[in-house]
Amino acid sequence: MSSRLNPDPKDRHEPHPWLEEKVYAKLRQRTVDLVKQSVDALRGDKQRISLSTVATKSKELDTEGDGKGVSESAILDNQEARAYYEQYRSLRGASRKRAKPLAVTSPASSGAVKPGRDEQRVRQRYLRMSKEVLVERLIIAERTLAEQRERWLGQQDETLTWRLRAEAAEARLKKE
Repeated sequence: MSSRLNPDPKDRHEPHPWLEEKVYAKLRQRTVDLVKQSVDALRGDKQRISLSTVATKSKELDTEGDGKGVSESAILDNQEARAYYEQYRSLRGASRKRAKPLAVTSPASSGAVKPGRDEQRVRQRYLRMSKEVLVERLIIAERTLAEQRERWLGQQDETLTWRLRAEAAEARLKKE
């Protein structure tokens, strides 16, 4: 015999059918309705759609539940609400690895560097890149620097040549 506080695992009861119809189904539908309203409102305002923004917006839109809204876990536990949220969420995929997408950086993007850029943001971007991508960017930067140095040295040689010619021409003019 099992007590109420210590139930016997063999005595598993299915929820009462009337609870399913009268309580749980209504709660599930309320969650779905609030999630749809919240997502649609966020989309209309062109705002980011995440679990937290949907939960916050649902509190604003909830008129029946005294502004309780729906929680993030309620969105995830309700299959229909979760499917609707995932259809429109801003972040795609569960993977947080960002090194792979950044691996497709083009060599042209490494050319123009603004002098007043936010270096902390640049540092964070580099920390997310893979070692392979960083090595490639470093090689491109070194090649660009070497080309610029060669160009600068060539210009300096040319400037010196013209300066020497100009001085020689001035010296001839003074003799004449």
